[in-house]
Amino acid sequence: MSPEKSIDTHPVTVLRSSQPLLAEEFIEKLKEDLLAASPKLLFESRNLDDASLSEIVEDARTLPMFHEKKLIVVKGYDGLGKEDLDLLNEYSKAPASFSVLVLLSGGSRKSKAKPAKSIRLVDLDKGSNPDREIKRLAEKLGISLAPGAAGFIKTMLGEDMNLVRNELSKISLYMGGKKTVGEKDLRELMEKRSTENVFSLSTSLSNRDLKGSLRILRELERNREDPLSILYMIAWRFRQIFKVSQFLREGKSDEAIAKAIKTSRGAVFYLKKSVRNFRENDLGRILGLIEETDFGIKNSSGNNYILLEKLLLGICARET
Repeated sequence: MSPEKSIDTHPVTVLRSSQPLLAEEFIEKLKEDLLAASPKLLFESRNLDDASLSEIVEDARTLPMFHEKKLIVVKGYDGLGKEDLDLLNEYSKAPASFSVLVLLSGGSRKSKAKPAKSIRLVDLDKGSNPDREIKRLAEKLGISLAPGAAGFIKTMLGEDMNLVRNELSKISLYMGGKKTVGEKDLRELMEKRSTENVFSLSTSLSNRDLKGSLRILRELERNREDPLSILYMIAWRFRQIFKVSQFLREGKSDEAIAKAIKTSRGAVFYLKKSVRNFRENDLGRILGLIEETDFGIKNSSGNNYILLEKLLLGICARET
């Protein structure tokens, strides 16, 4: 997370970020600060798909047993309706002194209404610089990127910082202590390994080619490619397809779309072709499957390639 983003504790915060990794880093730093002040901290992660906002607010108002402080992180802010927003605003005027409430936003709210003044809005995307974030992630892993290297990583992997971090972690192992890494080093490493095939898999899936996708997955498994790296590339591609589908419904031009998702007009041309392979409800379903697979891989001790195979079948399925 960019150092200029403040982590000052506030009773109610809306944390806006299109980058899950940056939001995770913000939450981790907030937890560290709260633990330093209140060692008996209770941390809760909630989802508005599973609990109502009124239940979460009531939870925030309930003094935790055996704990001094409570941090509640809530996913799903973008789906709140007017009544829930009014409830949140009302709570923020007189919040519980022992609770810190953080609501996560991906920045997709259609309403332009801003949170009440009593709610702190932290926008991690504002002023965000992908090249700078890539360099920061590399430095955390002990890698110094030479000029042009960050741009090359962005070209190869896009701007999903989860995917970038995962790739940089593996590069740090392969570099064997070399301090400065340039584009030539990265090109050799990334092309020697199976990054190209991961791109091919995401392209095959966007064309709904199940047979081809399964063949590439088998090759990636033989090469022992990290399942999370594969999943992150799939997620990045389908988030792009989903965003393009939304922009097309809004009547945006190719140039405007390219600027919004930070890619070229040529890439938009191919993404538009992918959009035609899926219905609107397909894309929402697929993003849900990707999230389930991510949870499964991170919490499984079994064969994660089986989970990826199930994901491929789900993406290519044509539900009625």
